[in-house]
Amino acid sequence: MKKILTEIKKYSIILIIVCAVLGALLVAFPDRMLAYTSLFIGGAFIACGVFAVISYLVKKRYTFTLTLGIIAVVSGLIICLAYKQIISVIVFLMGIFLLVGGLVNLVNSFYVAAAMPHSWIVTTVLSVASVALGIVSMTDPFDTQNTLVQFLGIGLILFAVLDLIAYIQVRDIAHKVKKKIQDQRDANGSIAVSYTHLTLPTICSV
Repeated sequence: MKKILTEIKKYSIILIIVCAVLGALLVAFPDRMLAYTSLFIGGAFIACGVFAVISYLVKKRYTFTLTLGIIAVVSGLIICLAYKQIISVIVFLMGIFLLVGGLVNLVNSFYVAAAMPHSWIVTTVLSVASVALGIVSMTDPFDTQNTLVQFLGIGLILFAVLDLIAYIQVRDIAHKVKKKIQDQRDANGSIAVSYTHLTLPTICSV
């Protein structure tokens, strides 16, 4: 289980970086990036897929990693080969991605509210913003595609920040749980030792 969580952690970091870089490019160069949005997304899929396949070939573990890698590579190739025909579809799907991701993080923010009293409010606000940007990307209320692409870029950057915060929150909670378990083990060990010391004299006297 620990190794599987480590693999998931790697993919989370890759997703954060890809979303942040792609979002920044969409905001900075909307006119140029409009034609190449699908190519960048396809390339990101291929890169993640190749990484997963290589990881499987090196370690020879977790067939789900190989399966996900192959699916990602194939999807990326399809996107790159037919990018002109599916730009509007890609924008719509990315809107769904922001919407669903925002809702998931919104629910998670309430779960970690007790453990993270200071950061859960930030997570909630960013989650609501991600949901709103996802809806905007899906409905396309703008006159120009450049504005839509910039909003989509802002949404991806926001999602990257949100995912990074969630990653840090989960890591901190995991550390707290691990420390609590270790403290309980130490406490049980000390009780066992003191109990042994208490019973030894009785055994010797017999």
